[in-house]
Amino acid sequence: MEAKIPFEIKQPSVPFQVTQKSARILDTNGKFDAVEVTYANTDEGLNLIIMITNSKVDMPPNGKKGLKLTNGSQTWNQGDEHVSAIYWRNEGLTYSLISGKNNNLEPLYDYQTLIEIANTIK
Repeated sequence: MEAKIPFEIKQPSVPFQVTQKSARILDTNGKFDAVEVTYANTDEGLNLIIMITNSKVDMPPNGKKGLKLTNGSQTWNQGDEHVSAIYWRNEGLTYSLISGKNNNLEPLYDYQTLIEIANTIK
């Protein structure tokens, strides 16, 4: 799978026991490369999803401007009532980190915890 993606797929340290991990390449009609990696604990209904793209689209991010990561990247809080999510850009790539439980019907982690998880990505 990595062969098709022209960037390194960096991974976070996941705070729960992962029983299932899957990755998929998202269809962007050839405009850019995007990959989504899902870490799940199927017994407890927990999900942590990281999405990485090399989209060159320079749109202002949605959400509320938040804290900076240890690498200096500005994050935006994009959570809603169903999932918690943060977004940032680093070295030409755009990252989203999304967490949910009960099949993403409610947030799993709060914003602060997502920041901590994002800081483990390497």
